[in-house]
Amino acid sequence: MDTVSLSEHLRTATAQAHRDAERSPFVQLFTSGRLDRATHAAHFRALHDLYAALEEGLEAFRDDPRLGAFHLPELWRQTSLEADLAYLLGPAWRAHDPVPSARAYAARLRALPAAAAHRLVAHAYVRYLGDLSGGLVLRRLAAAQLGLDGDGLRFYEFPSVPDPAAYKREFRRRLDAFPLAAGEAEDLVDEARV
Repeated sequence: MDTVSLSEHLRTATAQAHRDAERSPFVQLFTSGRLDRATHAAHFRALHDLYAALEEGLEAFRDDPRLGAFHLPELWRQTSLEADLAYLLGPAWRAHDPVPSARAYAARLRALPAAAAHRLVAHAYVRYLGDLSGGLVLRRLAAAQLGLDGDGLRFYEFPSVPDPAAYKREFRRRLDAFPLAAGEAEDLVDEARV
């Protein structure tokens, strides 16, 4: 990987998974105009737990000389998801269990040992750059199909990121400057594929 930057390595190594996600049954609901409010709420309920776990992990390493570069609260989604869920499901939204795969994803994030905390960066890359890229498209589709504007769609909004394209470039710059020990680049790529 000497001649390829980490951001480029991650992009090319996850390209097939990205294409697979775009063809998933869930994304097909969006693109075919068949998204309903219950599915939208269940999706956000699933996302809440994994973002909570990711952001707890990143918060725990905010002062770490390496991982501190990815302590980026302006990207964090947990609070916006909580607002969306309260709007969509009411104040007892936590009583709605997330799907098992979301619970497993959150458990995986929480189980990363301190010795493998660099793997959190792979999840930050996949989740946040995906949100900044495709999230605006999904927001428009969800708004049109569900008749929502603002409430119920806050997850897709990044009020502290006025220029998503510039922010994504900065995020990639941080990836490329991330100091890696032997084997950690492939570790990150493997984790991003997961």
